Amino acid sequence: MTSGATSDTDASPLENPFVQRARITDATRFAGRWRELSLIFDAIEARRPVMVTGPASIGKSSLLTHITASAAVHLEEPLLPSFYLALHEAATPEDVYQTVLQALGVPGSTPAALEVALLEQETPVLLCLDDAHRALSAGWGALLLETLARIARGGRLILVVASAGEMPLLSERFVNVRLGAFAPAEVRLFAETYLEGTNVSFTASELRALASISAGHPAYLQRAAYHLFESRRDGRDWCAAFLAEVRERPIPGAPLPPEAFAGDDRRDAIRPRYGTLRTHKLPQKDAGFSVPEAPRTLLLMIPPLAALLIFITTGNVVSATLMALPGLVIALVWWYRCRVS
Repeated sequence: MTSGATSDTDASPLENPFVQRARITDATRFAGRWRELSLIFDAIEARRPVMVTGPASIGKSSLLTHITASAAVHLEEPLLPSFYLALHEAATPEDVYQTVLQALGVPGSTPAALEVALLEQETPVLLCLDDAHRALSAGWGALLLETLARIARGGRLILVVASAGEMPLLSERFVNVRLGAFAPAEVRLFAETYLEGTNVSFTASELRALASISAGHPAYLQRAAYHLFESRRDGRDWCAAFLAEVRERPIPGAPLPPEAFAGDDRRDAIRPRYGTLRTHKLPQKDAGFSVPEAPRTLLLMIPPLAALLIFITTGNVVSATLMALPGLVIALVWWYRCRVS
């Protein structure tokens, strides 16, 4: 079990900061999730248990760690005891109760002992349980969560649980907060947070490419940003390097980004080069009927020849000019449009 303490990690300008491949425990590295945090703390203030769900590696564990570290400030309870505990299949409900009670400095391993210990605390206690899907699949998780949710109704226990997949069916009601892909603003904040203190920055077009190629999945975004950072030093094709890594070492349980299934043409369309996006030039639409260059010149000769013919026939210069002038104007307009098309 861990409390709200964090560790500092400083990256030198030459170090790639995008190497996080597990739960984020450094508070300075956590970015985004404003909407989800607002929903969670609204539920916490109402003393309602919360269930955070979502795909694998979407950031549930990092979110719970951040809540553990920041709840005292958000709730204006400086002495608030807050604990993070990851569940596993081999444990039992008694193991969980005993671990929590030991953290509170009280012996025991039963729900009743936990309720008594909570009453003796000066403030409520925040308990963040991670990987609840493991306990649920082992068969003992539902009973544990329902018992803790019932205790939380008393107001002395603040319960936040994370589980992979969908919201499980439980007899006690939880506020469900589902994590999804990062929004574009969160992608930008994520990059700025990690790039702080380095001599590297990402352009707006590169940030859009990162969001597209990773589908906004935080874990895949971390990998894509790693290769983009490395491209500043070795000129690698970061999109190709990222997609190769995704195919060779996909994140267990997480859906592959759609770009992993796309062909080379699609990857070229999102691949930045020197801060800009490489795009394919679209073919021009058919302009319709076009006149070859040589016949275009002949068109200009028709009005003068017609005027000469009229003059020979009538002997009147004015009549010949007036009759030939409209044809000359039409021919000039047609010739000009053919030139610019």
